[in-house]
Amino acid sequence: MSAVSGLLYLPVVVWVATGMGLLVAYRKSTPRLVLRLAATFLALWAILATTVLVWVLLNGGMPAVLVLLHSPLLLFQSRWALVWVAGAVGALGVFTVAFLLNQLVGRGLLRVLDTSPVPWPSELPAPAAPTWLLSFESPVAEAFSFTLLEPGFREGRTPYRRDVILLSRGLRALLTAEEIDAVVAHELGHIRGLDSRYLTFLRTLARMMRWDPLLAYLAWSLTRREEYRADIEAARMTRRPLALARALFKAASAPESAPARPVPGFLGMPGRRGHREAYERIRRLVALAESGAFEGEPVV
Repeated sequence: MSAVSGLLYLPVVVWVATGMGLLVAYRKSTPRLVLRLAATFLALWAILATTVLVWVLLNGGMPAVLVLLHSPLLLFQSRWALVWVAGAVGALGVFTVAFLLNQLVGRGLLRVLDTSPVPWPSELPAPAAPTWLLSFESPVAEAFSFTLLEPGFREGRTPYRRDVILLSRGLRALLTAEEIDAVVAHELGHIRGLDSRYLTFLRTLARMMRWDPLLAYLAWSLTRREEYRADIEAARMTRRPLALARALFKAASAPESAPARPVPGFLGMPGRRGHREAYERIRRLVALAESGAFEGEPVV
């Protein structure tokens, strides 16, 4: 085996090792580590997938698929080194487009929605980064959070990030002040866990690559995990898990007066799956309240 052929195996070895690390970290590690491992895993997966696609296109299309299935090690011959370079460039292109789309959607929401500022809840800790808490005109009970990169200089860094939390008029009219605070704490939990940077990007990538079941499953699984984690963060900050449980119940029970949500929000994934998960989240929050785990715990 030539040195070039050996180097071509390196992305696969790192990809497998990253996948194993992701499986180990999924349940016990911090969200920042899990999401960064997931981003690395998907970056390497994109290189492998685009390299295979380029190789197949260069070698006759569908007949080449059968050849590659029969002899997958053909792809690691040194004469295909430039195909791997093309695959890496293609993967970088896909990730760049996904990132730009993610930023454009966030900025588009701020332009399209009729937003107005909302005072930051006095009982919640002040966010570390610049954060907008905004209300928007919609009868649907919903909340979102995302992160935008802003040009210019701030605190010696360029660019800097701005986190955004959006609460619908329908949600604010439906909930009590205590429940609204719990929803804001939940969205702040997403921001603290870097969900608004990594997870929204990964979901955008999954929507771009609908043909990839691995990517879709990973995006759904991470979304589900992070909703549970953000619920616990909100319970720690407010010391009132039942307030968040009530907010979830009211939002899940509210009649839909607009088309189904195109993106995950306060209820998690869109559609019936999100509603089913909401009731599981309510059950967990009630169990937390009954355990007394957060009674008297200081806000963090």
